[in-house]
Amino acid sequence: MRRPDGAGLLRWYPQAWRDRYGDEFAALMGDSLDGRRPGPRLRLSVAWAGLRERGHQAHLLGGATAAAERAQVGSVVVLAAWSVFVLAGTSFARLSEDFRTAVPAGSRAMSTAAFDTVLVLAFVGSFLVLCGIAIALPAFFRLLGSGGWPTIRRHVVRATAATVAAIAAVVVTVAVAHTLSTAQRNGDLLYHPVVWRYVAAIVVTAVLIAAAIALWTGTALAATRRMVLPRTVLSGEAVLATAVMTAMALMTAATAVWWVAVASSAPWFLQGVRPGTAVSRFDPNLVATMLLMLMATAVAAYGAQRVTESRGELRRSSID
Repeated sequence: MRRPDGAGLLRWYPQAWRDRYGDEFAALMGDSLDGRRPGPRLRLSVAWAGLRERGHQAHLLGGATAAAERAQVGSVVVLAAWSVFVLAGTSFARLSEDFRTAVPAGSRAMSTAAFDTVLVLAFVGSFLVLCGIAIALPAFFRLLGSGGWPTIRRHVVRATAATVAAIAAVVVTVAVAHTLSTAQRNGDLLYHPVVWRYVAAIVVTAVLIAAAIALWTGTALAATRRMVLPRTVLSGEAVLATAVMTAMALMTAATAVWWVAVASSAPWFLQGVRPGTAVSRFDPNLVATMLLMLMATAVAAYGAQRVTESRGELRRSSID
């Protein structure tokens, strides 16, 4: 992107588009810029156009592609959104650890109900995702039987290595935690300084878990692009995708209710300080967790919408 003619901006476009129109694009940029560097407005415009082209090529945008392909990609979008939501859920589980001991007994009903709702919906959502994977397994085995393993082998190897590393990190973190007191793990830094080896272990573990989830999601994306799913399976995936998106939305709402309930009765818990301390009710970590939940839910809603629209087209075509 440092080249004066702006040819480096081609990187925003997918490879197939670059192979077909790359020379014309470079010539156009060269004539338009006349030796000048591309400005921020041009860079942003080209980046937006390139990302849109990538979205069309991946069947994430537009309705020109076949309904089956859009339904299949939409289901994968929901799966990817669920993977991101799992990270947010892990963060919420860490932030809400032992909250019942901090909230007064008389004010515990709402926060407990909200937390239990999140927990139940997490199990329901996980079950639905597993059901979606299960009904797609025959198509996956057909992909492997037709020689598709080399196309996804690299993805599987990397995801497996990240999973092994994440499991090892979890074991180390648990071992370190057992050597510390509750105050050392969760106490106020002013009175009970957190042992920094425990903080480092948590950070490393979180990064490895996030990497493992991302790599397995990428593996699912790579495999799904090469699989052929029957219409009955696509219809089932549509129902499951909508149900998973609904569970995510309800979990996000329940998390917000839990936040309000705890902030009203025990705001010091959110800040990790001594009980009774006057503190703000807004916790940056919880804000980031909620934003991640909202983002994942919005992406899942878009994927579920694509699947639902495609399902209608598939039903009409089968009737015709």
